[in-house]
Amino acid sequence: MRLFAALSLPETAAERLIALQSGLPVGRIVPPENLHLTLCFFDEIEGNAVDDLHFALDGIRAKRFDYCLDGIGGFGDPRLRQIHATVQNSDALRHLHEKVAAAARRTGVVLPHRRYVPHVTLARLSAAEGRASGRLAKWMAAGADILIGPIRADRFQLYRSTLGPSGPVYAQMASYPLNEQVQA
Repeated sequence: MRLFAALSLPETAAERLIALQSGLPVGRIVPPENLHLTLCFFDEIEGNAVDDLHFALDGIRAKRFDYCLDGIGGFGDPRLRQIHATVQNSDALRHLHEKVAAAARRTGVVLPHRRYVPHVTLARLSAAEGRASGRLAKWMAAGADILIGPIRADRFQLYRSTLGPSGPVYAQMASYPLNEQVQA
């Protein structure tokens, strides 16, 4: 199973992102039900390792926190592969990411060594769409000043990702509460 841990978005934040997506001039738009903020992508996990991962994630103790989406960005150089909403710097979010990654590693999950860049993917681009275009640059500049939030993170989820011809389909497998009382 392809698995990842993420923060789901409340309806009000998702609605704002959907409105933003509606003006996107190119790309395969991420469906509303797939909008999320990834904490950690685990890739393929098999058999008992799924249960081990679940129990490790269930043991995480972290505080609830607020975060904000604060702009538009993209991944890919020299051509963009995807467009996303950026996340304002948050020590609490980074702390949760580190706890999730450490829990996964303890269960034997091998994670790639790359810098964590929190974001909410809005669209994926083809090679032709990802080349610099005036319309896309204009759309990104117009969204540079967005501010969505504060968004309350009071739990995180484990999702399964199934690849299909029209893109991935996500199914929530478990939900893990964050607590007001836990010491960071």
